[in-house]
Amino acid sequence: HDSMNSITVSPDGRHTYTTSPAEDAAHLFRRDDLTGELTYVEMIKDGQDGVDGLDGATAIVVSPDGAHVYAAGEDDDALAVFRRDAVTGELAFVEVYKDGQGGVDGLDGARSITVSPDGKHLYAAGHEDDALAVFERDAISGKLTFVEMTGGLSYAMCVAMSPDGSHV
Repeated sequence: HDSMNSITVSPDGRHTYTTSPAEDAAHLFRRDDLTGELTYVEMIKDGQDGVDGLDGATAIVVSPDGAHVYAAGEDDDALAVFRRDAVTGELAFVEVYKDGQGGVDGLDGARSITVSPDGKHLYAAGHEDDALAVFERDAISGKLTFVEMTGGLSYAMCVAMSPDGSHV
């Protein structure tokens, strides 16, 4: 597949997800528990089956509970939210959050995302906003609530969190 640049593995180790900015897509692979071998399952593409927010898909993460997958679309200035089927790994589009819509800020050029270890917050680096966008996460629905934008982070490209969740 064309230029995959972000990869994440589900907490149960059964599925691997990647993003491809050239294809405006996320890809799902099933992972063999014994060998680690990957088998291609499907592509989730921006603009197909109601999916939005994957234009220039740059980052993807699975929530710690394995229930949801979040992807950043750099060209869409967006975060796409998906519900994850724990058995098949398949994704169902839930909704999208875009910079400048519904009070959301800090996603211009969204490049990197992470979910806190307790699953309660999501953080996204927006390099065109020079910022970090902070969201609260509903563990049941996977939906996000915008909390704040922290600016002054010149060309923010990546976000990571300490294992105990106390520092970003």
